[in-house]
Amino acid sequence: MSASAAGRRIEHDRIHALYAQGPLASFIAIVIGGVIVAAMWPSVPHAWLWSWYALVVANQAVRMAMVRLFRRENPPGARLRVWARRYTAGMAVGAAIFGSVALFMFPLAEPLGQVLLMICVAGMAAGSITANAYHPPAMVAYLLLMLLPMFGRLALEGTMEYGLLAFTFAFYLAVVLMFGRSQAALIRRSIAVSHENADLVEELRRKTAQAEAAQTKAEQASLAKSQFFAAASHDLRQPLQALGLFAGALREVNRDPENARRIDQMLTSVDALESLFDELLDISKLDAGYVKPAPSHFTARSLFARLESVSAPVARRNGLALAFADAGAVLHTDAVLLERILGNLLSNALRYTARGSVAVRCRRAGEGWRVEVADTGRGIPPEEHERVFEEFYQLDNPERDRRKGLGLGLATVRRMAQLLKCKVHLASEVGKGTTFAVEVPAGDPAQVAPIAAPPSAAEVDALQGRRVAVIEDERSVREGLVELLRQWRCEVVAAASARELIGALGRAVPDVIVADYRLRDHESGAAAIAAVRGACGADLPALMISGDTTPDIFTVAREQKIPLLSKPVRAARLRAALQHLLSGSATLSA
Repeated sequence: MSASAAGRRIEHDRIHALYAQGPLASFIAIVIGGVIVAAMWPSVPHAWLWSWYALVVANQAVRMAMVRLFRRENPPGARLRVWARRYTAGMAVGAAIFGSVALFMFPLAEPLGQVLLMICVAGMAAGSITANAYHPPAMVAYLLLMLLPMFGRLALEGTMEYGLLAFTFAFYLAVVLMFGRSQAALIRRSIAVSHENADLVEELRRKTAQAEAAQTKAEQASLAKSQFFAAASHDLRQPLQALGLFAGALREVNRDPENARRIDQMLTSVDALESLFDELLDISKLDAGYVKPAPSHFTARSLFARLESVSAPVARRNGLALAFADAGAVLHTDAVLLERILGNLLSNALRYTARGSVAVRCRRAGEGWRVEVADTGRGIPPEEHERVFEEFYQLDNPERDRRKGLGLGLATVRRMAQLLKCKVHLASEVGKGTTFAVEVPAGDPAQVAPIAAPPSAAEVDALQGRRVAVIEDERSVREGLVELLRQWRCEVVAAASARELIGALGRAVPDVIVADYRLRDHESGAAAIAAVRGACGADLPALMISGDTTPDIFTVAREQKIPLLSKPVRAARLRAALQHLLSGSATLSA
C-alpha cells in the first residue's frame, strides 16, 4: 500500500475517533461548568455567571449536534478535513469560554476561589489531551486558549507569588504540549500498526484462501486422475485378461518343452503387468475408502508361514538366507492387511538385497509387538527416509526398471498402516542394511481361531463336471474363459449378457456364475447375476471380475456379498476362487 493511502486511512480513523468521544466530553464540560458557577456564586455577579454558563451549554449543544451530523453523513476521505476544521473550531470556542474565567471571575479577595479556578482550568487542559491528541491542531488550540488567559492574569498581578504561579502555568503549558505531542505520535503509530496488522490478517486470509483453492484443485485433480485410471484400467486389463486366460489354457494342453518355455515366458510377462496393476489398484482402493479393517486375534506363526511360502523360493533364487522368528507372538489387527504390509516390506527387502540375509521377527514393545523386516542390503541414506514413502519414488532405479515395480509399495504400506492405526518405523545405515518395523497391538491367545483343515480331494477336484455360466461382453476375454474352464473339465455356457445367458441355459441350472462387472447397455455384473438367479430360481454361487477401480464397484460387491476379483485374474487365482465357492466358502478378497 502507498504512503498516501496509508495516511488517508490513519486520518480517517483519527477524525472518527474525535467525534466518537463527543458525548462524554460534553457531559464533563457541563458538569465542571456547573461546579465553577456554584463556587463563584457568592463572588461574581449572577448575570455574568448565567451568561457564561449559557455559553458553556450552547457550545456543548452545538458540539453534540455536530457529532450527530457527522455520524449521519459518515463523510468520505475528501470531506474529513472539513470536519476536522469544524472540530478544531468547536474546541477552540469551548477552550476560550473556560479560559475566560481567569479574566472575568478571578476573585482577588478569595484565595480558595482562585485555587479552585486554577485547578479546574488545569484539570480540563490535562483531560483534553487524550481526546484531542487524535488531531494535534485541535489539541494545541484547546491548550493555548485554556491556559494562556490564566497565565496572563497571574502575570498581571505583579507580585512575586503570582509571578511564580504564572511561571508554573507557563511550564505546565509547555509540559502538556510536549506530552500531547508524544501522545499524538503514539496514537498515530498505534493506528498505523493496527492497519498493518489488519493488512497482514487480510493477506493471510487471502493466502489461506489461495492455499485452500489450490488444495481443492489438487484434490479435484487427484479425483480426476483416479476416475481416469478407473476407466482406463478396465480397457487396459481386458486384453491382458484375455492373454492370460489363453496362455493358461495353452499350458494345460501343450506339453512340448519349447512351447511350454515360451508360454511360461508369456505368463511371466502377464504376471509382471499384473503386479504393476495390483500396485495401482491397492492405492486406488485405499484412497476410495473401500478397505475396511477387520481385526482378529491370530498368531504371528501362522502369518509368517504364509509369508514364507511365498518368499522362500525368491530368497533361494537370489541366494539369500531367509529367517522367521515369531517369538510366540499373538497379534490383534486385520491379518490380511498386516500380511499385505509385511509382504510389501519383505518383497522390497528380497528385491534390493544383493547378498546376505533377510529376517522377519517379532519383538516385545511395551504392551504390544514390533514386527520387523530386516535386511543386509545397501541401506537408505537418512535424507531419503521420508521420500521412500512417497508415491512413484524409487531409490536407485533411475532407469525405471519395471521389474522393480512402480515405487508404490511403501506408499501402500504407509496408507495401510495408517488405516490400522499402526506406526511404521524405519532404521537404516548405508552399506549395512535396513530395518522396517510395524507396531501391532498384542492379541489374546484364547481368542485365536483354530487353523482350518487342508482341503479334501473332493474340494481339489470341485470343478470337474460343474456347469459354469459366464457373462462377459468382451469376446476375446469370453473365449479365453471358456477355453480355460473347459481345460478344467467344466461344462461352460457363455454369453455377452444376462438375457442371452438365460436363453442359452434353457431349463439347465448352472452351479456357479462368473460375470464381468461392466457389461454392455449399462448392465452391471451384479444386476446380471441377480437376473440369472431369478430365472433359475436359486441363490447360485457367483463371483464378479472387474478391471475398474471405482469405489462404487467395491461398495456394490461388499453390500451384495459377491466376491470380486480384479483383472487381470491369474488362472490359479480364478480356479481357487471357484473351488472356494463350490465348496461352500464365499469369502474372497478383491
